[in-house]
Amino acid sequence: MHLLNRNRLLRCVASISVAALAASGCRHADAPAPPQAATRSQEQSSQNGPGKQSPIASRATGFAHVTYKSNVRTMEMAEAKKALIGISSNGASLLFDPSNITARALHAGDVLLIKGLMARRVIGAETTPDGVVVLTQHALLTDVVQDGEIKIQAPVHFGSLRARMDHPPPPLPHWLNFVATPAYAQSPEGEAAKSAETKGNMDAYGNMVKGAIKSVVNGWEATLQATPSEGRTDLNLTLTRNVGGFVALITGKGFISNFQFDSSMDIKQSVLQNMDTSFSNLNGRMDFEWQVAKDNGGVMAEESRIKLPGAIEVPLSEFLEGLPLYLEVSGAILIHPAITGGKEVSRGNFRIDYDGNQHFKLSRGTINADGKIGGDVQLGDHQDISPTAPLGLVVAFAAPRVELTFGLNKIYDESDIKKAAEIVDKIADVVAKHLLSPDKYADYQKNGLHLGDVFKNALSTDGAAYFQMIGTSASSYTGMSAISPCARYDLSLVGSVGASAEVWGKDVGTVSKEIFKKTMTKVDPPGMRLCEDIGKS
Repeated sequence: MHLLNRNRLLRCVASISVAALAASGCRHADAPAPPQAATRSQEQSSQNGPGKQSPIASRATGFAHVTYKSNVRTMEMAEAKKALIGISSNGASLLFDPSNITARALHAGDVLLIKGLMARRVIGAETTPDGVVVLTQHALLTDVVQDGEIKIQAPVHFGSLRARMDHPPPPLPHWLNFVATPAYAQSPEGEAAKSAETKGNMDAYGNMVKGAIKSVVNGWEATLQATPSEGRTDLNLTLTRNVGGFVALITGKGFISNFQFDSSMDIKQSVLQNMDTSFSNLNGRMDFEWQVAKDNGGVMAEESRIKLPGAIEVPLSEFLEGLPLYLEVSGAILIHPAITGGKEVSRGNFRIDYDGNQHFKLSRGTINADGKIGGDVQLGDHQDISPTAPLGLVVAFAAPRVELTFGLNKIYDESDIKKAAEIVDKIADVVAKHLLSPDKYADYQKNGLHLGDVFKNALSTDGAAYFQMIGTSASSYTGMSAISPCARYDLSLVGSVGASAEVWGKDVGTVSKEIFKKTMTKVDPPGMRLCEDIGKS
């Protein structure tokens, strides 16, 4: 084994960047237009008696004094319930009853706002014998709002699932599953997941709990499950892969406790001018564990970036004139093995803890943050086995990530709705081929709601505001053929806040800020120069 090659590989493993976990995106230009008025202010207080739990809707306060852009076409929830016939499997094509006047009037360039549910940019629409087919893309808050002020104060409380209560309320209407956007995890190239299915529910505070979210990305089978209980939500993440002799199991288990979210936004001429946001009383823990092995020879160094859709969503639209804003608890993972031989095994675990309060202000090009976030990262048991070649593994978790998102992102379950989706797929494909250019059609088929550059980085966030903790483990092992075998473990915990560059635009400068960082390194056995010097010039 050549020492130069060994050092080069170990340095490479130790220095793989996890900057991709930060937010990124692009802006969509709009022509100026006269506004449509839409204003509302609400404040409610709990009416429940002793021992009863109030939904978040009765505990939050807020308002949306906004004017819509002239190309925004609105539907109330009741109208959408009656008019929407089907949705394609990638969520990008909507099929409406032809008797609906709003749907019939839609055309490319419009923005469809279904209050309390979603907002979509229309890239094409056509009336067919089966109904009105509307081809859509994800819409931003600034695609909908011309001018205005939005303010929300939301104490986020988690509770037991309503199904477990003595007197559960009526279940969600079945059609809610039907109109919701399927949120597929994607590779960096925007590959749609092969599987994404769950069954939704609500907890005692009215938060949407999606159950176990399953997806397949780049051969990794991923599951994220949120289980609310009194005062916290437990998070359970599992990723597995078995291909070509490579076997892996990666897990994350922990919780996030009740917290307070406050935010205000000013929008002028469809440009977000200022944002003032705080996350208070944040507290949580995550335990991450990895087991990776390769039985046969050959190199396994494929990087995978997996963005998981939100496992729990807190609806805020009741206070915002139907603007479909949600607080979402989600996650993202980066996995990069560097296995260069056979009969190699890497296993270990680490824990992250965090607590505190964080406030930040964003204006165009600058972000100022103040607060006190504390945290810790600890390495647990670990073991690396490689009879000859060097071995490395980088695993980075953005979990939990709390985002203020625009539009419902609830995954539908297996039912006769899926049969409807298959029918809509065929109808929409004919319309898309007819209305779109060949290049745009190919992009639409591949990326669905998120065309262009927006989701090339699958770990990006399109949240108007977010808080996330990123725990990273980079392990390196020389292999037994080295004169003095050794292993090195680099751990880091980074907290960050900010907003999606997609919302603010590519030219605005910095829209995120690191608020906390802690690192630790362990060399085993201690003092081994080969492993101590990794990363040094």
